Amino acid sequence: MITVSDLNFYYYENPSHKILKDINLHFNPEEFTVILGPNGSGKTTLIKLIARLLKTVEGKIFLKGIPYEQIKVKEFYRTVSYVPQKFISIYPYTVFEIVLMGRSLNFNYWGFENENDVKKVYEILEQLGIKNLARKRINEISGGELQKVIIARSLVQETEILLLDEPNTHLDIKHQIQIFELLKSLKQLGKTIIAVSHDINLASFYADRLILIKDGLVKYDGNIDSILKEEIIEEIFEIENKVVFDPVEKIPQLIIKPLRK
Repeated sequence: MITVSDLNFYYYENPSHKILKDINLHFNPEEFTVILGPNGSGKTTLIKLIARLLKTVEGKIFLKGIPYEQIKVKEFYRTVSYVPQKFISIYPYTVFEIVLMGRSLNFNYWGFENENDVKKVYEILEQLGIKNLARKRINEISGGELQKVIIARSLVQETEILLLDEPNTHLDIKHQIQIFELLKSLKQLGKTIIAVSHDINLASFYADRLILIKDGLVKYDGNIDSILKEEIIEEIFEIENKVVFDPVEKIPQLIIKPLRK
């Protein structure tokens, strides 16, 4: 679905500092991939490049074999949707209005929604358990509720590919699990999911594939069993750890050890 080829990225004012280096990745259809790594490793930069929010400096990114620069922006976002890490609005829109914005590519010539757009918004709000917030303004809801609203806005686009930058930000443990359950269900319905996360254990339960990035380099890329190993986690995150297996699902889980003084 998406191929990243020979990608290097730096900001023009500082070309000597490469944020991403020699990135080559291929994301398969109907696959749930989680990108992990320390703060400042380049995860968010990579997802923003894939989401077409940053322009590539060196290398290319392809969507279904077509270079990004050859795809019109409107057509691109009919296939790819993006959930940002943070959302800021200077106007206090209602939850319904924010989510409805995700349907804008379907609006008529005059820029108005139709009955199907409204129906789809309420379906997604109910799916995420926030239908009761529809008429509340976004400055009246919690950070966790707002995060669900932004995910809902992306889901109503009904795209084949869903990109997420730390979708569990501001969510408590129960709602973090609910979001990963939702992402897994979407993958089973045929969507391709690429998410940046800091939660290794949730990723191991729900993802098909882990990509570990450090210092702008892809260090490891593979399935859960091949990546979630004590020596790999220590190398990437510089922490002592123990990998154990969940007694029911037989899935590897990470136990961290306190930093020694």
